[in-house]
Amino acid sequence: MRLFVAVPLPDSTRAALAKWAKQCGAQPGLRWTPPEQLHITLLFLGEVANDRVSRVAEALDGIAIPAFTVFLERLEVLGRAGVLAVAATPASLLTSLAAEVRSRLASFVENPEEREFRAHVTVARARRGASVPKLHSFPPLPALELTANCFRLYRSELLREGAVHTVVREWPLRQSTAPP
Repeated sequence: MRLFVAVPLPDSTRAALAKWAKQCGAQPGLRWTPPEQLHITLLFLGEVANDRVSRVAEALDGIAIPAFTVFLERLEVLGRAGVLAVAATPASLLTSLAAEVRSRLASFVENPEEREFRAHVTVARARRGASVPKLHSFPPLPALELTANCFRLYRSELLREGAVHTVVREWPLRQSTAPP
């Protein structure tokens, strides 16, 4: 199975990003990410043998990080002009969660330290032979703030129509117990 671990976005955030994408108008060089697939990837594992999936899930059990706020603030282009992303402010708890996930799953990933964690939401990818237009050509992003209250292990199936993401398992993040 092709697996990754991510923080899902709430419906309201996905809807706001979908509305913004619609405001971008015709972008023939881009393939927009369907709203239901918008997320913040913590770790992409790649192909994992079916008999190891339960061990991947077990390795994530017991992560004890409280829920936290994430701000989605600006557009950026990742890779060789191939990915249009919305950068997430690297909140310390988001970075801690990503580090914990990466540490626990290092033995399941071929090159675990190959990519540095970069908190973002991929909103579009350049079509083959194209690149992402200049950032100033897009309308301003709305101010987006969300509460990350869980993380998930996803299966990603690559189909001709595009990728399909299925939740394998979900882990809640602790709710804050701040005194009144």
